[in-house]
Amino acid sequence: MEFTIGSDVEVFARNKEGKAIALCGLIGGTKQKPRQLKDLQKGFMVQEDNVSLEYNIPATSLGFDFCYYISVMGNEVNKILSGLDLVVSKESSIHFDDDQLQSEQAKVFGCEPDYNAWTKMENRKPKAVDPNLRTAGGHIHVGTGKVDMILGIRAMDLFLGVPSVILDNSPASVARRELYGKAGAMRPKPYGFEYRVLSNFWMFDPKLTAWVYQNTHDAMVWARKGHGNDLTIGQSGAIQECINTGNVEQAHAILKEYGVSLPSEGEVATKK
Repeated sequence: MEFTIGSDVEVFARNKEGKAIALCGLIGGTKQKPRQLKDLQKGFMVQEDNVSLEYNIPATSLGFDFCYYISVMGNEVNKILSGLDLVVSKESSIHFDDDQLQSEQAKVFGCEPDYNAWTKMENRKPKAVDPNLRTAGGHIHVGTGKVDMILGIRAMDLFLGVPSVILDNSPASVARRELYGKAGAMRPKPYGFEYRVLSNFWMFDPKLTAWVYQNTHDAMVWARKGHGNDLTIGQSGAIQECINTGNVEQAHAILKEYGVSLPSEGEVATKK
């Protein structure tokens, strides 16, 4: 089936001594006006998001393009940070020292609300026990065509959110999940939706990037067939509980029940 996929991904930086460095004022670009990268096609953009660097890629319907675009931006981010004598951190949450959080930008979190596709209600703005904790997401933007948005998000939870509990269970990711990435987290978009459950873990491994495309494709096919309407209260509750609690054993059971795949060796996204 035809759908489009794009992404916005957030990454942190550390200096060569290992200290987490806030990128406020160092990257350029804002949520309202991202910075288009020179010599790349329209849609390859960067911006400052709180203390992180956020990048965007053009939307595409091709798995090869999606994987290539993420690879391109990974290289660009490395070059940008290297020019600042910094390195990319692969962590999805970091505790920043007080001296890095003195600017107003470092204290401002995204004010645009997100929503829960299961309850169809606005999510409460998270508040960390650790005020110096910052998190990084790897959000998926889907142009849905004729797929129902709510069913699409619920399918994404099954095909991406539940597997991520197994694939993305580092201490940093567990800490992020306390604040962001709850089941069904999304924002409606004119073209479809933004799926906000995943951290940035998948951008650092081409196999995982290919898997994100493939399972997004499978989720959209599943949703278009209306399977989400067949979920019982118990089944939908189990999917949400699994993601929200990070229950790895439960995740394996759900994937087995629905035949949802984890990445395999040599997996390549080729479907159009």
